[in-house]
Amino acid sequence: MTGIEDRLRDALTARAAGVVDDGVPRALPAPRRRPPWRAPVAVTAAIVVVVAATVVGTRLVPRAEPAVGPTPSATVMPTERYVGPLAPPIDQVWPDAVHEIPATGPGGRVFTPEAFATGRVVVGRGLTRNRLDGIWSYDLVRRSFTRITPLKDTAVAGSVAVGGGYVAWHAYRDRKTEIWAVPLKGGTPHLVATTPAVLRDDLYEGVDLAIVDDMAVWTPADGGVHRAPLTGGDAELMPGTEGYHLLAWPYAARPKTRHQSVRPNERLIDVRTGERLPDVVLPPGRTSWIGCGVTWCSDGTASWRRDGTRLRRLPGLDGGLPVLLSGGRFLLLRQSDREGRQASAVHDLATGRTGVLGPIRTAAGRKPSPTLHVKERMIWYKRGDEQVVVNLNGIR
Repeated sequence: MTGIEDRLRDALTARAAGVVDDGVPRALPAPRRRPPWRAPVAVTAAIVVVVAATVVGTRLVPRAEPAVGPTPSATVMPTERYVGPLAPPIDQVWPDAVHEIPATGPGGRVFTPEAFATGRVVVGRGLTRNRLDGIWSYDLVRRSFTRITPLKDTAVAGSVAVGGGYVAWHAYRDRKTEIWAVPLKGGTPHLVATTPAVLRDDLYEGVDLAIVDDMAVWTPADGGVHRAPLTGGDAELMPGTEGYHLLAWPYAARPKTRHQSVRPNERLIDVRTGERLPDVVLPPGRTSWIGCGVTWCSDGTASWRRDGTRLRRLPGLDGGLPVLLSGGRFLLLRQSDREGRQASAVHDLATGRTGVLGPIRTAAGRKPSPTLHVKERMIWYKRGDEQVVVNLNGIR
């Protein structure tokens, strides 16, 4: 399921498709939202999180390792909520993964980051007067912008996917989903594939899109892993993936979200072979979870491996997002110390390390906390005239 930011954009695109602008200003209608997506997500009342990611989706899709059999480990049952010292700043914990980039590009256009194409190149949207005008890249080493392609008359629904030397996105037109792509080095976009769109209450549901090798791979809202060559061709449903959604290539899972089940992503398959891997095992004292990736699960206060081992208390509370990021390795947390200070932080389930993104305002009159924009493999926020981008793929 696409994130809140993507779903709002998809809904507006679907509504706009049949509207003719006669130039007469009108009052905006009240927004319509289906109940499962109703509330915007926030870490606390003081820090709003804009989500543009799947529950455990894919964007750059590195190969993920599946859960392995139980291994001996010391297990400590979490019994209390964490209150302790705040973690160090994230740029001290993972300095190679944190970068500052300009908030505006050539001509004063706004640059909104979408994904890291490589460790040094960030791909994003360029907006002029709040209107999309193209896909751009920013080179962290050269400190320069490059326009990949202009898109003044093209709608881009959902997040941009990057991989295999291409940039891809999906658009809604005539009740169909169109998958588009363009070489990362620049060029003219071409249509990869067209499939029937999933609509509910006349609202476009969108797809979760990724690039794997020379293929565009996507999951629509009603499930199934589809693929088509990036050079263009017929879309096909990969055998045995009905009802599944892509986690991290080559693994797909079901059920998809916590809205459908208290045990999301319980089942896991390898979409290349159709092999079904063992279902999630609950550790003693646990009854459900908010998310499971390929290897790790969390219920918001503790984490464990899919095989039920390595139960550990989280150094904070689930940060208001029922999501695991980067194939299920990272979790956004809210930390609190004994003096009452709070901070938003990124926690690495694989290593147990945590880095603070920034303080959370806890009293009136204090400086507002920055808005965190959460992508599947990237977190970014504004700081003055710059944007801080955290490359989750760059964390080792």
